[in-house]
Amino acid sequence: MDNEDCYRLMDMCDRNGNRDGAALRFVAEHLCTRPELQKLLILISDGQPADYGYSGTEAEADLRGIKKEYEKRDVILFAAAIGDDKENIRRIYKDGFLDITKLEELPKNMAQLVKQHLK
Repeated sequence: MDNEDCYRLMDMCDRNGNRDGAALRFVAEHLCTRPELQKLLILISDGQPADYGYSGTEAEADLRGIKKEYEKRDVILFAAAIGDDKENIRRIYKDGFLDITKLEELPKNMAQLVKQHLK
């Protein structure tokens, strides 16, 4: 942290750094240590996984495997999609897909999701 941070923020752009599997596994492992009986993990994504050496069908299979693995450990995973890659996110997460294209409906949809899955 220094006085140059504002300039580094202005340089932000996509650089193929979307390694969803590692991030999902990290958060899901943390959730598994929590005492609550029901756990809901919501990923908001603007695209499919795309990192060096981590993309395409292999990355998608990794994400489906992670979703299945943590469902067995009572972590409910949803991927909410924004942007043009919505259909790819739907293909990866199937019943765990949440379309949040209409942001004005996001609060209502999130409340319904929580109400539906957490009892």
